[in-house]
Amino acid sequence: MSGKNKEIIKDPWKELKVLQRKIDDLTEENASLWFLLDELEKSDIRSEENRETLSDAFDKLKNVALMMHRKTEEA
Repeated sequence: MSGKNKEIIKDPWKELKVLQRKIDDLTEENASLWFLLDELEKSDIRSEENRETLSDAFDKLKNVALMMHRKTEEA
């Protein structure tokens, strides 16, 4: 190997601490992103549970709308 391509590490312990801090940050970010993905999947309105809830809510709204008396106008 040529001397140009080698990088000299003056303090390997300091370099290890810096790298460990980066690893910890990336690990934490990874965990947060997986949590966010799980939450997005749970909140997907296309899921069967949400579809049933929305369908029930729309049915109730339709029933309420049908029961309301519309104002009659003169012909």
